[in-house]
Amino acid sequence: MPKLPGKDTSLWLDTTPKTNFTELADLKHTLDVAVVGGGIAGILTAWYLQQIGLKVAIIEKARIIENTTGNTTAKLTSQHNLVYAYLIRQHGRPAARAFGEANQQAIEDIFNLSKQLAIDCDFERAEAYVFTQRKDKLEAIKQETEAAKSLGLPASFETKTDLPFSVKGAIKFANQAQFHPRKFLLGVIAELRKNKVPIFEQTEALDIKPGSVAILKTNKGELKAKYIVGATKYPFWRQDLFEDKTWVKLSYALGVLLKGDYPQQMYISAEEPVRTIRSHPYKAGRILIFGGESHLMTKDYNKDEHYQNLIDDVKRKFKVKQIVYRWIAGDMMPNDKMPYIGAYPGESNIFVITGFHAWGLGWGMAAAQMIRDEIAKQPNQYKQFFSLSR
Repeated sequence: MPKLPGKDTSLWLDTTPKTNFTELADLKHTLDVAVVGGGIAGILTAWYLQQIGLKVAIIEKARIIENTTGNTTAKLTSQHNLVYAYLIRQHGRPAARAFGEANQQAIEDIFNLSKQLAIDCDFERAEAYVFTQRKDKLEAIKQETEAAKSLGLPASFETKTDLPFSVKGAIKFANQAQFHPRKFLLGVIAELRKNKVPIFEQTEALDIKPGSVAILKTNKGELKAKYIVGATKYPFWRQDLFEDKTWVKLSYALGVLLKGDYPQQMYISAEEPVRTIRSHPYKAGRILIFGGESHLMTKDYNKDEHYQNLIDDVKRKFKVKQIVYRWIAGDMMPNDKMPYIGAYPGESNIFVITGFHAWGLGWGMAAAQMIRDEIAKQPNQYKQFFSLSR
């Protein structure tokens, strides 16, 4: 196969500075909370916990905001493909409503936090569509529209989009958003550093010794904390709890310059192979993000073949000028499509956040607030639906 075009990195990583925090050194004092994981869920959890006066540290095995959060398509939406009709059937209307409301609220909370901290993160309002080009998918689209509307979500059935190809129909969610996740989170990190929150990179969490003061064991030593929050893509502790309940998905994306106009809204296809489409500010203009080719992560897979499929397809659908970027992301996928957010069974001071089903940006915000409320012993209307004991 010929050499693929474009840089082998994401748009988000290439347009922001790299971090270089130290690895864990001697930390003799006991923390209130050790947060493991430097993606959106971990960083926002640390933010909200230090805001209520707790001594917090972030531990990241590589560099912060470079794994899943650094390789997203960066849609900020309560529209998670065709999910709400399923959630109502599988989990009941209250759980489905909590799912939608938590994500819809997260859009506003990220917007408000970016304004509060004066972070320029390319935040844009946009509509989110699930579209189909097949007649046999129209009924599922219409059912999803009615399910979402019944939950109070801003959904409508549409037949027109600003894509350069025709669709048979689509569900539209109004008042959604898109942004630059690394710009946003690096801004939050800057505020955390002003507030003396330590951040340790190149420090891998290996194990936890439970107790009223728990011990977090890492490859760089140990630290003590009254609470530990695991906000990693793959739970590093008690993985057995998740083995039969989750699977790992790989997805691919391109950053593409076009000769013509760019779509201003966000899109994902209802049919396979899934295609996810949006544009983003880039230099003096815009860049298209074109993704998909999702599959179960196995030991053997040909990523170049998947990239080539995307390259061929984007050239069919758009007038391509140049492929600038290509990147790949892995996501923890819960079998029941609901994330796991809360305390481990039998361990009231050890928490896990995982299973965002490839829609982690809104969930990261919602999860951070659920964990804050749990530790602060404050009520939270959503946490019961996403606990490990559900």
